Amino acid sequence: MLPTILLLTISYFQSIADARASLATLVNTATSEADKLLRDADQILHRLKVDLDQADQKTAASLLQRQIYSDFRFREAGIFNSKGLLTATSLGIVDPPEPVSFTKSGFDPNNPNLQILGPGRSQVMQERSVALTLLGSKSIRGIYLLVDPVILTYFLEVTPDPNLGADGFITIMTRDQRILNTANASSQTVFDQLLNPSPEQIQITQTTDDGNITIVGQINRKWALRHWFKELAIIAPITCLISGLLTHIFIRQVQRSAVLDYELKLGLAQNEFELHYQPIVDLKTRRCVGAEALIRWHHPQQGMIYPGLFIPIAEQTGFIIPMTEWIIKKVIQDRASLDAKFHNLYTSINLSPSHLDTGDVNQIIQTLEAADDPYSLNIVFEITENKLIENWETAAQDAIARLKQRGIRFAIDDFGTGYSNISYLQIFDADYLKLDQIFVKGIAQDHGSRQIVDSLIDLSNKLGLATIAEGIETEAQFHYLLERGVRYGQGWLFSRPLLLEDFQKFIQEHQSD
Repeated sequence: MLPTILLLTISYFQSIADARASLATLVNTATSEADKLLRDADQILHRLKVDLDQADQKTAASLLQRQIYSDFRFREAGIFNSKGLLTATSLGIVDPPEPVSFTKSGFDPNNPNLQILGPGRSQVMQERSVALTLLGSKSIRGIYLLVDPVILTYFLEVTPDPNLGADGFITIMTRDQRILNTANASSQTVFDQLLNPSPEQIQITQTTDDGNITIVGQINRKWALRHWFKELAIIAPITCLISGLLTHIFIRQVQRSAVLDYELKLGLAQNEFELHYQPIVDLKTRRCVGAEALIRWHHPQQGMIYPGLFIPIAEQTGFIIPMTEWIIKKVIQDRASLDAKFHNLYTSINLSPSHLDTGDVNQIIQTLEAADDPYSLNIVFEITENKLIENWETAAQDAIARLKQRGIRFAIDDFGTGYSNISYLQIFDADYLKLDQIFVKGIAQDHGSRQIVDSLIDLSNKLGLATIAEGIETEAQFHYLLERGVRYGQGWLFSRPLLLEDFQKFIQEHQSD
């Protein structure tokens, strides 16, 4: 069943992608044709501008006529004088001169570039046309070439299978959204759909090089999926129930993520979060030297929610940044309530890679430096390698350097379980390497885990890093790590994560020198 569903899912998105690609090809072709038309018209008009400068009316009419005969795309050419009166066209001299109707619809006498006017009726033949106009010189105010709007979409007539469906269209518009021509729909229909876009439509937009013309292609999503629906009809009796179930699960998950994101923000504003501190001890003396700050969420309806459920959502939405800043402020506040003799204990805080990707640590620095506690900078930021840091060569290194200048230390957390490698230790100028609890747990279980632990400890020592072992639960693990020179550790053998009041009692019993 699952392969069938997977195949249908893949074919669904492939059908959409194929339809979008076909539409993009048509739009790209239309853009290329429009670009060529505008370039050619601009060159012709500039050439005529020079040739007509010294020509009399008879010669001018002859030049205009010759141009129209040489290029089928243009149905009429003409010139108008400084009074805006038509004096000659490719059909002959206009006597007496007549007003040019299309110059009233946006002609700019101060614009030296090619101007697109219309669509409107041609002066002589009274046919719907688009006027490509250029300022003239001396007695000639302007020169124009008239184009049948159909020319703009003529390529569809010679394109194999340009079917856009009943609701699809290609439209050619000016930069001020005047519709010059449409294919497969009326101008009013196109205008209405562009004003009221629907998620059921697939739309591709492209602009000519000079920005004067925009081509919009649109097809209906159902039409794009016409072949896919045929495939679906064949196996629908088999897959309908399963597909519905999977869709329901997917929607519920998306909804849950969205709700959880909203509740995260609400929870932070309503003080539903608290910090627990897991002591970190010197393995030689078992004295407490610090603690890792771990966030917990007391949800008003769901009770205690652990980080594994909400941290990934915070990472995805970017809310991890304000959450981390809240943790730092809370740590400073909690430290202030400890007995003064314990202020030298360091606090370890998980720092999201998102902070390092952006390089924006100004708020962190301001928060730390604003604290009254002289030991507020006695912080170790743990960089968890569960997310690849993309900008480590620039933003991340700069951010770490700024923090280290203020005495902040860094630890690589969960080393060897995610994206990081040996180069991370040098890139981040780390002070500590934390052995993940997965490896620590395996010490008593298999020889392979012990070899990994030994290798990581050896690597840490050779790089001059202090090693912190996580998840120490048994005396056997403790002695194994101690014998191999691991300096610090944390885990339930020493203490579970504690509320601030309980943590203070713990450090009173396990005082640091």
